[in-house]
Amino acid sequence: MQTEQNKTFQTVQYNDPYCTDCSKRQAWIEFMLVDEQNAPVAGISYSLMIYGGETRQGRSGKDGLIRVENLPLTSVILKTDAQELADEMELRPLREGRGPEHSEAKALAALNDHSYRYVVIGELCDRAPEIQKWNYAAFGLPRYHFKSETDFPGIRFSGKDFNRRHMIEICPFRAWSLILNHTRTYDLVNAYNLALMALLSYCNEIMRDPDAEGTDMRPVLDEKNTVSSFFYHACFDLSVPPSFEDGARFYAVTTDVPFRERYRPAIFLDSSQVRDTATLEHKRRMFFVENNTHIIVSWRGTDGKRDLMTDVSYKPVPYSRVENAKAHYGFLDAYECMGRYFKDQLGRIPDAATDKQLFLCGHSLGGAGALLHAADLKNKNPLVYTYGMPRVFTRTAVVAFRDLPHFRHINDADAVTSVPSDTNMDSWLFEAWGWFGIALGTAWTIASAPTLPVQKALPDFGEVYWHHGQPVAFFDARQIGEDRAHPAGKGNSTVHARWRFDSGFKFYLVPGIREDLSDTLKEQQEYLISSVDKNVLGETFPQYTNPALDTVGMSFVAHSMSDQYMRIISNQVIRQINEKNTPEQNRKRTDFISRIDSTDAYPPNVARNNTFLHMESVLGELFRYQHSNNSSKTALTRFEENTREFI
Repeated sequence: MQTEQNKTFQTVQYNDPYCTDCSKRQAWIEFMLVDEQNAPVAGISYSLMIYGGETRQGRSGKDGLIRVENLPLTSVILKTDAQELADEMELRPLREGRGPEHSEAKALAALNDHSYRYVVIGELCDRAPEIQKWNYAAFGLPRYHFKSETDFPGIRFSGKDFNRRHMIEICPFRAWSLILNHTRTYDLVNAYNLALMALLSYCNEIMRDPDAEGTDMRPVLDEKNTVSSFFYHACFDLSVPPSFEDGARFYAVTTDVPFRERYRPAIFLDSSQVRDTATLEHKRRMFFVENNTHIIVSWRGTDGKRDLMTDVSYKPVPYSRVENAKAHYGFLDAYECMGRYFKDQLGRIPDAATDKQLFLCGHSLGGAGALLHAADLKNKNPLVYTYGMPRVFTRTAVVAFRDLPHFRHINDADAVTSVPSDTNMDSWLFEAWGWFGIALGTAWTIASAPTLPVQKALPDFGEVYWHHGQPVAFFDARQIGEDRAHPAGKGNSTVHARWRFDSGFKFYLVPGIREDLSDTLKEQQEYLISSVDKNVLGETFPQYTNPALDTVGMSFVAHSMSDQYMRIISNQVIRQINEKNTPEQNRKRTDFISRIDSTDAYPPNVARNNTFLHMESVLGELFRYQHSNNSSKTALTRFEENTREFI
């Protein structure tokens, strides 16, 4: 049996002490090079080095086959041309399932009694290939794809490996990229992936510029849960989608791209690491990262005592970009502090955003930073997702930026989303005695908090703090009813005791979703959309403020990014993939729906809850419509495989 490539192999050297009698050269060996789709890897130059003897050379055939005959029963080492292999394997997509149990090539090898081996390209390369825009001095070689920076030993075969075919499945030379859709319509996968980026911003690391001369990034790759290790290590490790751990492990929803389209550079900025900063300077942190198609900018939330000072510096100050508008003094000054120290680094963002999609995100104080940054970059078409953020702008600025797409997530009674209050919080005390005046003004604002309901009842005057963006509410599901068998008071048969059922699950509500649907989807889901009561939406989600919730009091526990926002959004994603993924939430939901249908349920509450159920159904249909493409389906299947319901 001879193939085209076997006819053209070259003998580079002959010096084989094991074959003094060439009549004993009776062995042969075959290698079938395939990718993860079991497609042949054809036309790749190879060399087969015989131990102590010659080197055979050739190319893999159209079917990916390499067959070499007339071999002594010693040992051989297989290598391929590094550049040819790297360039070719960049073009090959990953299979959907990660791990050998998903390999078609492995199953076929077992069926035909062939040997099977799964390899990364570094195991076959004869040298280090040239990688586009790769800093060898800073990183060496990509660790998952190459086991060594300097050694390229190839793959050795001997003994029983002869007179047999070996299936070699080669891992594509790819990298992970987050699935993000730059759309003005709410996208649940956007919400999850950008929430993960907001959580990632809380990681600490030493600032390093990977492109600066003399930078060595190798040490940070060994650290867990840092911005650099996520983008330069986890996004290169194709054995499993990239993840981040903070109390629980959260996997990103990702697709694979050619390695040249990887994320680079990932820039972490920390004002606390700057030397000679001003007294009482803000300690702000953020990162940004880009690939061929998009840029992600993530601002860290409140983290430390200095940030608390920032949060309570309520003083509304003039906002220079909008005439007569004002912004929260603490948030604005904290945002501008990063520009004072990192002007050049931040200047890279608008430059890159000229031809790339721009996403900004943040939790808590980080949400304030993301919104302020987006306002500065409004002409770059930013898309903003925030989580548990406070109010930043007064009315005039919010109206000026009303066309800036921003989805603002609120977890029921999260206390931080209610500050500063949606009233005019200006005071002459803020103008007196510098920082001392700010402290007095803040103290006065806090002391007068009990009068806020009265202040809100008065006509608006001056610049009132408003919320920006479309609300996305995680609403505790409750049903109220009347116990008609038991009067509330003695001898009074017309007033009945009320009952209240707290279900333990949360509605996931996107009130603006009806207006955002495409005409096609509106036609397909006409019944569901018509079932959404506009009056209920108007009452529950007044414009420019928080939803009208029936939760008594506020909660700082509800503000946690990892324990609350991330888990709620994660549960919603896996539920939309398949309802069977969330059995505990399904049980609570079913129990709750049964209470809605109770004959003694309070009618206005029934109308509201039915509207919310229909809204969730519309969200589900939108999710399936947005992610019906093959890339999203594959990414969500991988996400589902690794993610479990949070209870």
